[in-house]
Amino acid sequence: MSWTLEPVATELPLDENNSITIHPGDDYPPGYTGSKFTIRRIQNKYQLSVKSYTGNYVDAKTLPKNLLSTIIRLKGNYSGSLRIRWNGDTILAPQNSGAEMYIGKMTYGDDAGKLFPGLDLDKEKHGRMAVYTGPQSGLDVGEKWSVPAFKSGDRPKLIRRILRPKDRIKTITEHFKLTDFIVKQLNPGGKRLYVTNFGHIVTPVHNVELRANHIDLLQTIENFNSDGLYNASRFTYQKAERSFKESGTPWVMALIGHIDDFDGFGPQFDLSTIPDNRLNEDDDLEDM
Repeated sequence: MSWTLEPVATELPLDENNSITIHPGDDYPPGYTGSKFTIRRIQNKYQLSVKSYTGNYVDAKTLPKNLLSTIIRLKGNYSGSLRIRWNGDTILAPQNSGAEMYIGKMTYGDDAGKLFPGLDLDKEKHGRMAVYTGPQSGLDVGEKWSVPAFKSGDRPKLIRRILRPKDRIKTITEHFKLTDFIVKQLNPGGKRLYVTNFGHIVTPVHNVELRANHIDLLQTIENFNSDGLYNASRFTYQKAERSFKESGTPWVMALIGHIDDFDGFGPQFDLSTIPDNRLNEDDDLEDM
């Protein structure tokens, strides 16, 4: 279940024919985006943690190989958060009014999704969807995108709104199969989704949608406990309880597939649409 940070460069597309090379230690042009993790120092020992909403930390069984040594070489002693994208790009959070920092690519061994006790960040679904067995918070689960409304003219690109409602970051990549699935199977008007560091695509769904897909939410939570996914059970219950209090209907994060099930690649930013102050997903408003 090993994770290894490879301190290598990454390529980001500029257009169909050109790309930019980002080296470890460089600023990351799209900004601070991806699934969120935290490096915490506890009793003089560093831990990698994941959470769902504030304070619900789960510590990894072991630190990813090369993570601390790479951070110390590039940054010095560091406690704070990092985000990992679907392609492994690993980015340290901006600190003290500085920029985010690219530090390398995360790679995974067998059963890597089980690095955090009681969770499985790489569990496959059976059927059209399944309750996600990782973080249930939109600020933590993954890189946020939306399939836009048809009238926007942006399909099959994905978008995310920033600042004013009409300002949008867009993908340079086109996602025909993912867009088609969302529109035909979930919501004709488009829908928010998140892409995790393992390339899974999750989206918030309410209990009516779960029932339509033959998923009993309470039974699922019980099954998580029986299967040793006790933190997934806890995260899911807290999400359902929180959303029920706010909206009158339980919502949870559901896994609808992997990027390989759709277009075979994840979203890449159209860098020309990135604002001058870059994207920072820590600044997003929390969902239910």
